[in-house]
Amino acid sequence: NHAQNVADAYKNGQPVIMDLQESDRDLSRRLIDFSSGLCYGLGGQMERLDSQVYLLTPANVSVSAEERRRLRERGFDA
Repeated sequence: NHAQNVADAYKNGQPVIMDLQESDRDLSRRLIDFSSGLCYGLGGQMERLDSQVYLLTPANVSVSAEERRRLRERGFDA
């Protein structure tokens, strides 16, 4: 269910932050693998912001410097 929600938002052109810090190791690995393939297949980008926190950015979408600043203030190092 989590993977479908991530994919639906991503396919609709929305950047997605995936926080897997409280997920078990096997689920985290599967979601990372799935998301990596999703980003690759649709020409986007996946970057690690923090330990077990990832930003998925669709093609043709950029995360502004202002938004990156907000992410840092929330504790995610972009």
